[in-house]
Amino acid sequence: MRRPSVGHVVDIIARSEDLKPFGRIWGSGGWLMPEYREALDWATLVRLLGWSVGVSPDYNGGSSALVVLAADPDWACAELVEDLGARIERGAVLVARAASNGQPLAKLAGAFASAGASKCDAFFWRGPGRAESWRSGERVYYRKLVAAADAEVWAEAEGEPLILARRMGRGVLVTLAFHPSEARDADGTLTALLRTLLVRARGVPVAWLDFEATLVLRMDDPGGAQNVHSESWLYPKMGLQCWREIRRELESRNARLSVGYVAGWVDDGEPSRGELFVDGSFAERIPGAVHPSPLVVYQSYDGMRHDYREEYAGIDELRAAGCGEVELHGFTHMQPNRDAWLAAPDRYSSNRWYRELGVVVPHEKPLERGLEAFDRWFHTRPAVLICPGDEWVNETLEHALDLGFELVSSYYLGIEDSGRLLWVTHVCAPYLNQAEPSWFASGLPVVGYFHDRELALDGVSWMTENLDRWSAAGARRFLDLRELAGLLSLRIRAEDHSISIEQTRPDAFFRACPLRVYAPGESSLSVKFAGTNKTISIDAHGHGVVVLPGAEGRVQFSTPQVGQQFS
Repeated sequence: MRRPSVGHVVDIIARSEDLKPFGRIWGSGGWLMPEYREALDWATLVRLLGWSVGVSPDYNGGSSALVVLAADPDWACAELVEDLGARIERGAVLVARAASNGQPLAKLAGAFASAGASKCDAFFWRGPGRAESWRSGERVYYRKLVAAADAEVWAEAEGEPLILARRMGRGVLVTLAFHPSEARDADGTLTALLRTLLVRARGVPVAWLDFEATLVLRMDDPGGAQNVHSESWLYPKMGLQCWREIRRELESRNARLSVGYVAGWVDDGEPSRGELFVDGSFAERIPGAVHPSPLVVYQSYDGMRHDYREEYAGIDELRAAGCGEVELHGFTHMQPNRDAWLAAPDRYSSNRWYRELGVVVPHEKPLERGLEAFDRWFHTRPAVLICPGDEWVNETLEHALDLGFELVSSYYLGIEDSGRLLWVTHVCAPYLNQAEPSWFASGLPVVGYFHDRELALDGVSWMTENLDRWSAAGARRFLDLRELAGLLSLRIRAEDHSISIEQTRPDAFFRACPLRVYAPGESSLSVKFAGTNKTISIDAHGHGVVVLPGAEGRVQFSTPQVGQQFS
């Protein structure tokens, strides 16, 4: 069971009308215009830092010391602004877009957005902590600000302020010259800039998950029958030696791979197309029958052999070596109304029959059956749902939340948070042959996905060559989705000159992983994790690193140059 955290590190204020389209599924999993996801983008950025987040429709108070107004700033009425002003005076930091001249928030901020606008491709941090700079691949739009004399420039571009800060009592009001979602869409460097803002704005010790140069590997389709039945997707299963080659390649990079596995193999009942063997015996052909994929061998009469037993053995060896884990890629990958598929004249030619979760069929329970099969054959419970063909209905996603799935991996990433699913627009899954340095500009993880098809047809060298390209593009760390889910189960918070790290899922898995620390004015800091308390050193710039070993073992703490360990 998940243990609840107390309070939130960040409170997000959004208009209730902006949240109305979303129930438990926040976002669509596809592209949404930035004006519809400002609050969502802030919430997912906070969660990817390892912090807890709360969202308040129309504002009903809150206790967090870091507050984001994720709405049109001119919407903030005088009463709301007065309340936020009092909260800032007591020590909170409020981040908001620049309001129009004369609006209540503009008066409080001592800054407003003028009619002038420009674009820039170089950004400079001048605020708390050491100076930082970024150069984007795309020019980013921003509004020119008019500010009072007491406003501090925390970030600038081409001599114009991008981020202003006004100190009020014990707190700060931070004004942005750009729409955060629009700017992050234009280039990942703006995500890095906003992360710097969230980390340093309060001037107190903080820690966060470090996903710089992180590539998450995902292979889809092992176990499925679609490569036998679909005319456009025909290819043989990889044998045991290929899987061992994959394992050796992963081991050489200290990498892990998520295998999107399909545990149910669907028979078309056509003996004229091939011979089916289940558990070593010749099988009676029953149209629509579902067999355990780990027991299947199918010999097509076109000469192609599909040995799922060897595939299963290879995957199990890979898992035993610590090189990856299986995740649920549906139960059969195929339309759950198998009678309709069997009767369809286009059953071998149309992709619509190979999209299992895009419809809900009464009495069919693909998620439950998939979980049962994983328990039987792999003795594990998947943490991630990978929907076949990237098709789903929200009813299925809500059910996945109820069943305990932590992530949904599509082109975008869905993160479970407090019983809802948050779609992350800025964690993308390019195909593995699309390596580019720009994917890493945000400092967020990138999911490199592919199918077993490429390796079956072109050899394991296809994966090797593309991983080399990702390394050349900057990848230094290779995770799987199970490990990513484990890291996102951590909740990090500051407590009176110390950092507390809570593991909300006791069964979470992750290997040694870095957490960045910022503690201005401190030479040492207490870090609490897994019932142990350790004092760590902080360098002259206020930075340190916490290295967690995972679920078991020793914990190493260090500045970038100095290592210390829990004993």
